Amino acid sequence: MASERRRRQIARTIQQRLARVLLYELKDPRADFLTVTGVEINDDLTLARVRYTVLDPSARGRVAAMLEHAHGFLRRQVAAAVRLRTAPQVVFEYDRGAEAAARIDAILDRVLPREGGREELREEDQPDDDA
Repeated sequence: MASERRRRQIARTIQQRLARVLLYELKDPRADFLTVTGVEINDDLTLARVRYTVLDPSARGRVAAMLEHAHGFLRRQVAAAVRLRTAPQVVFEYDRGAEAAARIDAILDRVLPREGGREELREEDQPDDDA
């Protein structure tokens, strides 16, 4: 069982290596739409969950197919980067965080128009220096 510090270190290494491979080494144009947003690795270092987003939401299916097709190559790249006894299994998961943030922003725009409502609210939320 790895320590939390070691798990974070390995996750960071995996994220950096996958980002570099997808950007510079993979010769698939679908990889241009992809951003690796985070990696979580389990306690025994056998499973790495890689979260990603796509620039164009309509390309999400094509990117998922590309990741499935390149899975073996990407796992070998991860194995070479982390140098563990066994290479972690790599599972790609679409990160819905950006979509949720955009949806919340759209709701706030409807409720509090930008003409001053949201900015005034933010100013009111700031602590007073006089207190």
